[in-house]
Amino acid sequence: MPREEIGNLAESLIQITSLKRKIDSNLESVGGNIDVALISKGDGFIWKKRNPYFDPKINPQFFDEKMNKNF
Repeated sequence: MPREEIGNLAESLIQITSLKRKIDSNLESVGGNIDVALISKGDGFIWKKRNPYFDPKINPQFFDEKMNKNF
């Protein structure tokens, strides 16, 4: 499975878990904004989706990828 799809799968599983717990009980233990990062031997730790409260200097590759996708 490609890395992008693995990240999307992880995010979807968290969203499904959050929805299930919201429906099944009054106790909400999962949810809110979801950040997604991938870790690999070759690339190391890379944010794929992160809320805008972080310093771009931490992961400039994130912004490089976004810029390349827009062109």
